[in-house]
Amino acid sequence: MRCLVTLWIGVMLAVPAGLAQEQSVGSVLDYEVRAPQNLFFGTGVSSGGPYYDVPITELPTEGVLIKLPYTQKGGRLTFDVHHRIGLSDDFGLPAEIMTVVEVMTGGTNRLGIYTLLDQIGPDAASVEPIERATDVEIDRYVSPLSVKTISINTEPGPQSISVVGRDLNVTRSGRTTRVDTPGTRIAMISNIRFEEIREGTPLSFD
Repeated sequence: MRCLVTLWIGVMLAVPAGLAQEQSVGSVLDYEVRAPQNLFFGTGVSSGGPYYDVPITELPTEGVLIKLPYTQKGGRLTFDVHHRIGLSDDFGLPAEIMTVVEVMTGGTNRLGIYTLLDQIGPDAASVEPIERATDVEIDRYVSPLSVKTISINTEPGPQSISVVGRDLNVTRSGRTTRVDTPGTRIAMISNIRFEEIREGTPLSFD
């Protein structure tokens, strides 16, 4: 699936010792989410933003692949990652949920492994209501739980970044179940955004 998103970027100011290095990011940037159609989970009712399922895989093209535009100085890609859990009546709460995802380039260079760890109780609720893309019975109780923001600094030039799953661990009453079967959807991502960084002229302060 391709989702074309246009972002307006503001201006950031960083102040190292005695100097202010202006970083202007005033360009309009486009990126494309090239995820398989079946990984689009739905749209957030409150945010209006898309949610994508993250499957366990070692192939960038089978994950949530994001094509970034050309940048002269590099940029910063950020997104939110969530547990993908179906809290049916027999799920068994409380439970400790550990979801592990990996970020890699389209050429399979590994950029980082990230862990989302939470205690889930009976009062657990979705990050927001989701208008689902499909009504398949297997996903009836599934929703995005908890949130962790991941930030990736990108290199100059065009680039593709993919988010893939590694494993899911669910611990109840001291017993842990590990899920690492390829193709299993263990996480969701949302709120994808990309900023181009351009260094400006240093400004001195008295």
